[in-house]
Amino acid sequence: METPDEARAKRIKRNRRMIESWRAGESVTEIAREHGLSLSWTGRLLRQEGAVLPPIRQGVKRTDLDIEQNILDYEGGASIQAVTDAHSTCYATIRRLLKKHKETIRPHGGQNAIELSPLLTLRSRT
Repeated sequence: METPDEARAKRIKRNRRMIESWRAGESVTEIAREHGLSLSWTGRLLRQEGAVLPPIRQGVKRTDLDIEQNILDYEGGASIQAVTDAHSTCYATIRRLLKKHKETIRPHGGQNAIELSPLLTLRSRT
């Protein structure tokens, strides 16, 4: 496991490679894909490094996202976070996809969160 200093040094190197790619003419989309980051996060990092980017717009639609499989995974009991991890996307994208396809979003903590939570159990007043 890397130390916080090692992780920071790794991020600094990555950001430098990203700005070099930008200056070499690569698009934000290409840079984001290369580093496995979202478009918005890539744009933010590039701006922090001094890149002058066009105005922020709607993100690029993912054409490689298997919508049916994402829905099946969620219906099968996987959490939204588990689906995002399995399909390399972000939480908001999966949640938006589920809502768009009229899926009922389960409460945080799973289906039995209310029944299992000791904070929500009824107590008698004596």
